[in-house]
Amino acid sequence: MNDNQMKRLKTLGKRHARATAMAHTEALNVLAGEMGFAHWKALTDATKEGWLPSDEDLAKASEFVRHVGAKTEATESNRDFQHNNETTSEEGELCGHQFRIGGYLGDVVVSGSGWDVRIPEAPFKAPIVEIDERYAETSPVKEPDFLSKLLDIAEERSTRIRTQMAVDWPRRSTKADLDGVARHPIGGGEASVWYCHSCDAQITGTQLAKNYWHCPNCGTHPLNIHMQPFDSRSLGKPAETPNAAQRETPEVRIVEPRLTLHLNQETVSMLIRCALLEDATSVNERLGAMRAEISLIDGEEVWITFDELLWPEDKEPTSALAVAAKLGLEVEQELSLFTEPFAWPDLGSVTSKTEEFTATLLKAYEEHGVIKR
Repeated sequence: MNDNQMKRLKTLGKRHARATAMAHTEALNVLAGEMGFAHWKALTDATKEGWLPSDEDLAKASEFVRHVGAKTEATESNRDFQHNNETTSEEGELCGHQFRIGGYLGDVVVSGSGWDVRIPEAPFKAPIVEIDERYAETSPVKEPDFLSKLLDIAEERSTRIRTQMAVDWPRRSTKADLDGVARHPIGGGEASVWYCHSCDAQITGTQLAKNYWHCPNCGTHPLNIHMQPFDSRSLGKPAETPNAAQRETPEVRIVEPRLTLHLNQETVSMLIRCALLEDATSVNERLGAMRAEISLIDGEEVWITFDELLWPEDKEPTSALAVAAKLGLEVEQELSLFTEPFAWPDLGSVTSKTEEFTATLLKAYEEHGVIKR
């Protein structure tokens, strides 16, 4: 499949949404309708069968977007080139260290050997530096000079991405008027005071225009910024603009990036219970496996407490013991009397089929008890 054709079509949908202040999904449905499909899902289903928009289809969609007012300050081919140039990863070298830089959902991500640096789309939010714990002592990003130069490169890329985003926004979204009125770049609407539905802060239109519609208080994205407060009874506190127009100090984290199996209470209990279900041969035993209390003691021993009316006293949980052995754990078992989920506990000991057990259970309650739904 030629992803570039679909990417161009989605980009047109995004511009159409911003130009008409409709939801992105609605704009995609409109474009799909222009191509003869009932909705966007029908179009994407067709691509799975081999259909792709032709150059004529893309030209028609582009002309439609232009006609309803989407911005076209550059030619379509140049616009696509600019967009791809900001999102495509590139290789680089700094102080003898190789790195890869690219964009992801508005953020800039720079990756090297055993480290990653992410520059959030929000202009003032702190960069996130993650260092593989195996290289915690030798990683170049621990050196202030190297990290500073790397952040300069990433910030320049971030500025380019934000600039390209703003090309598609109404002018009033990036520059408030003299009264501080700004237009929401995605949802539409104009106001001088806006509200963050993430932290409940009040934000001026001027603040949002300068901060690319991210909350200056918590940094949340534009979709969480609204003309009305989340709670009309509490308007929230005014957000403060940072004293200096620069990002917060980088946040450095030592991480374990490899897939990690934590043999804790939750994981061990899940594996042991799964094995108990394998050991169960009747409905009662399956109920006993599900209701058994499983505890991990000091990371060395598994304690299993069975319901004595559901799990046979002389039945050895062979699979559970084998799983515990694989985990290097000792096993202790005991029986106890639990509060039964159903009357007549013996009913589940004579069948392995849950459907048959349920029918028998319903009949017994109909004759001797009450069924409530």
